[in-house]
Amino acid sequence: MDFSVFASCWWQMCLVALCCYLIGGINFAILFTKCIKHEDIRTVGSGNAGTTNVFRVFGLGMGALTFLCDSLKGVAVCLACKFLFANCEYSVAVQYWAGLFAVLGHIFSPYHKFRGGKGVATSVGVCITMQPLLMLCCVLPVVAVIFITDRMSVMSILLSLFVTVWHWAVLLPQVGLPACVFVSVMFAAVLFAHRHNVVRILQGKELRTGVRKAVFGKGEQTSDKGDEK
Repeated sequence: MDFSVFASCWWQMCLVALCCYLIGGINFAILFTKCIKHEDIRTVGSGNAGTTNVFRVFGLGMGALTFLCDSLKGVAVCLACKFLFANCEYSVAVQYWAGLFAVLGHIFSPYHKFRGGKGVATSVGVCITMQPLLMLCCVLPVVAVIFITDRMSVMSILLSLFVTVWHWAVLLPQVGLPACVFVSVMFAAVLFAHRHNVVRILQGKELRTGVRKAVFGKGEQTSDKGDEK
């Protein structure tokens, strides 16, 4: 399948993009911290409205809840498009298209002056829906990277690069060219959101997230501005 199919139904694709962007823009880090903790996550910790900052400031439970709900945004838009476009030959590509705009909405939220999280949780939700076996195989490596490095940004960057390369190298015949392009743009946005983290990693200045301390009582819990999802 190529992009000509999308050109023939451009208005449907624009509508899908708009709806998914608006859904993706819902920021659960802000909602939960305001409703449950009566604080704005943007005014505490690193100030980033993302999972890692919620985890760092309010603990593992709040962080896990935020990650789960942000992930479900990616799951929801993909499943909705799978149902709505079930009889279309381009159904898989539309689901990736929907996931792309959900992630863009999360990173550039229209409800919060186009500032949001870093898109990792939502992109994980997209990939769990589209490629569950691939993501299942990534669980142990992801956990290992998090505990070895104690830097969430390292895991996020490595996962983004791996899933993108895997789509082009292995899944291209299965999902088609448009889907691979959409997933590449999706993770390019995630990497763009981590641009400051990349600089700090290269400089050896990236700070620890504090996962080891939270789980094992070891390590160092420090503030890492910009490391949130």
